Amino acid sequence: MTTGETLQQPAAVPTAAARHIAHAHLTEAALGSVRDWYGAEHATPLHLTDFLVPELATRLSAALRAVPTWARHASLIEKGQEPTEYWGEEADTATDATASQFRVPDIHELFADGVLPPEHRRTLEEFFVFAVLSDTFRDWLRAGTGLRLRKRTAMELAAYRNSDGLGDHQDLMPGRVFAVNFYLDEGYRAEHGGRLGYRNGRGEEFRAAPLFNSLSIIPIREDCWHWVEPFSGDRVGRYTIAMAQHLEES
Repeated sequence: MTTGETLQQPAAVPTAAARHIAHAHLTEAALGSVRDWYGAEHATPLHLTDFLVPELATRLSAALRAVPTWARHASLIEKGQEPTEYWGEEADTATDATASQFRVPDIHELFADGVLPPEHRRTLEEFFVFAVLSDTFRDWLRAGTGLRLRKRTAMELAAYRNSDGLGDHQDLMPGRVFAVNFYLDEGYRAEHGGRLGYRNGRGEEFRAAPLFNSLSIIPIREDCWHWVEPFSGDRVGRYTIAMAQHLEES
């Protein structure tokens, strides 16, 4: 925990969480492990497997593959500056880019009539209520960390093709404490790479594979960096829903 973070008493996870989060991550022992992770002296990423209820994870995987508005995206990420972003053809010709992937330019567009088949639209709506519009996911995080988190958040949908990845960066924003990634590619295999990398203030490095239905929580710290190793394969994959979490008072 860094200076400026307000630690509250851990909260109980609401019963509603069981509709979306697998039971194994709702036990007192599981939440105790999250508390131990967050309270450790030196930051590390938290990586949890089989996090969502399996049926929801499977539906989300299908919904992301069905999205028709994926677009090429690249960015130049430099410390202390807003990223320079490139879209479409510019994304594949930007020689200074430090990040390349597919992104959905406007998530709200997915909920317009006719953009997605109704079953996929309903699935994404259900996830966004769980993760953003309600406090269900934030309350789970609070139960493990004691932090009160802001309701408003940044969210991205991302996917990768061969050689795509993200250079090392910090995501330092006022009040930002975590970057959260839900990995939802049922076809992912270890040989596809695309691992999350993380380096803390002691210079220790960690890797986490984006296994289907796993969750990574990345601590945002002044002395910590994270990145995505190049993805490898002959198909688009590593489907990810990424979110930022900020302190409530920030």
